[in-house]
Amino acid sequence: MADGDTGADRSEAARWFSSDVGPAAEGPWGWRLDVVTLLAVIGESSIAEHAQTITASIFCLFPRIVPAPQAFLKPSRPVRLPETTAKMTGVYSGVTLDTVGFFANIIHPLDELQPFAFKVLEISHTDRNNAGGIEAPQRSLTKKQSFFSRRSQNGSTPASPSRGFGLPRWAGPPSDDPDKTRLDTPTDAAFASGRDVEAGEPNQGITRRITMKEKIQDFAANPTLVNTSGRPAVPATLYSPLHILSVFSVVLTCSIIGFAARWQDGTAIIAVSLVALASSVVGWASWWRPILMNRSHTNTVPAGDVIIRTREGAFLLVKCTEEVARELYSGTEECEYHVSGRAYRVLMALGTCLLMISVILLGNCKWYTQIFIGCGYIVLNGVYWAMGLLPKKYFWDLSRYNIKDVTPKLAKNAHTTTSGDLREGVKSFTRTLWFAIRETKRTAWVNRSGAAPDTPQWRKWLAEAEQAAKDGNTSWPAVARKDEIMKMREDAEVNTSPVLPDDTPQRAFDAAEQAVPATQVQHWDRRPNDGTL
Repeated sequence: MADGDTGADRSEAARWFSSDVGPAAEGPWGWRLDVVTLLAVIGESSIAEHAQTITASIFCLFPRIVPAPQAFLKPSRPVRLPETTAKMTGVYSGVTLDTVGFFANIIHPLDELQPFAFKVLEISHTDRNNAGGIEAPQRSLTKKQSFFSRRSQNGSTPASPSRGFGLPRWAGPPSDDPDKTRLDTPTDAAFASGRDVEAGEPNQGITRRITMKEKIQDFAANPTLVNTSGRPAVPATLYSPLHILSVFSVVLTCSIIGFAARWQDGTAIIAVSLVALASSVVGWASWWRPILMNRSHTNTVPAGDVIIRTREGAFLLVKCTEEVARELYSGTEECEYHVSGRAYRVLMALGTCLLMISVILLGNCKWYTQIFIGCGYIVLNGVYWAMGLLPKKYFWDLSRYNIKDVTPKLAKNAHTTTSGDLREGVKSFTRTLWFAIRETKRTAWVNRSGAAPDTPQWRKWLAEAEQAAKDGNTSWPAVARKDEIMKMREDAEVNTSPVLPDDTPQRAFDAAEQAVPATQVQHWDRRPNDGTL
């Protein structure tokens, strides 16, 4: 309470909750909002979660107020996208990795898989004319050829079966023969070639025109694309919630500046302008686009099917070509920035200076302007926090890939109890492993991924499981047979099976060798130290 104030003309509430009252007091009861500077830097965890997604398009250059802009002020930038821990193995290639790529985890979030669940996905390129970075060659047509081509496309002249214009038909799942490579290419229509796109450039086919939405979306991710024929593999979607929020932030920033001009608050105008400029500077320094791995050679390689095992014992089988596998699974997802590392440090220093000056000025704004600024930051913090509840698929354009769930009906409920059979009807790691073997008809990936130990007992079980899968015996008692084989404690009993050689050396039984899985999925923090994603 100010000196000389008797308090006779003040209410009882004012005596309890008023601040110092004097001639310079602007707010009711002498309240001040110096804490507005704190509101400007609160919410770093929410911003850090979306920092890399925010800076993946040209929208990061918009001058606007952003909660906790210090979340972008990092000494270094990540060179790769974050990965998810899981055991991933190529069914035909045998490549084994301990992590799953960023975009692959967006397509099929591994956290959503229940323990001992089994799922089969089929992923292919939506536009096969631009699969794996190989574009179909455009053949120049004469006027006469162009005329008849337009007539055929308009339906005036029926197209011949060998050169139809219908949608492509796929060749289906891979052959069981390990020496044969799956031809995951159209059998007619879009391609006249019978070979895989990996073996060379495809022949002329139907090329879909890029829509205006895609052109704007690509320009937002990489403006230099207007002069090139390539497209970023997975750009941020044009109607991303973060893009909408960026536009809203620009409108809110202009409204605050206009409101400050109405109240003749020059300090607020300069403070908000510097905050908006700082966000553009740090956004420019962190502006990037994703670069996916593509094949550098066109030699024949095995099919790209991969199987993923989570720590909870769930299996995910992805049927795809080698191009898709290289982009999403076995390849590296790198970040290509628009400014160099030296320029990044200069821009970070400039953004830090602008932010410090703006924070000082925000504490000296007028009362009503501070109310407006404080409410703006509270709203933005709440919206950014709510963004964390949305799946990441809403922030990235995954239309490049066509995803189809082809899980067999017999294996859809692998994570539940399906019958009263206490062995085959109860969810277990062995039963789910059998479902995966039944679908792939191979067991080499089991040993490569460490899903089962390399012991005589398990080798016998795997051999019988592979034979049952190739014979199409869907009712093979996997769990019961495993229990029977595990009771063969002496190697001599196991070696009596025709699936194992008779000269297997004798060794003492060790129960620890029979534990599954043989290699556990190890959890560790894959999140970069700089707080991005």
